[in-house]
Amino acid sequence: MVSRMRPRSQPGPVMLFAGDTGDIAAIRSRLADCAPNATGIVLIEAFNAMQIVQLEAPAGIAVHWVFRENRRGALAARGETLVAAVDAWLDEWMRPEGGAEIAIWLGARTSAPVGAFAQALERELAAAR
Repeated sequence: MVSRMRPRSQPGPVMLFAGDTGDIAAIRSRLADCAPNATGIVLIEAFNAMQIVQLEAPAGIAVHWVFRENRRGALAARGETLVAAVDAWLDEWMRPEGGAEIAIWLGARTSAPVGAFAQALERELAAAR
């Protein structure tokens, strides 16, 4: 008996793109440049669900929106919900065992929480090398 199986495709790069609604054009451009077998996540912070727009991404990349406004109408500071979402995702996929190598693009740098987080993340990644 002869069996022919399709060869396994090589795993693609793991991507993390994160930003706010002001970064949508840059995120779209990065998604367009992704390999078809790329995996990962896009995290976009918006004021509320009314700011959601359609983004085309490879099948292995999920697009998630995080909102500054909660159900009770309270408003988080710009960048806070994005930082929490990125940090949680990195905890799952990169920390503490030094999981997959991840290509990271982080926008929304004019937000104080995101700027501080980006600096801390750069130090963390440099120390892990």
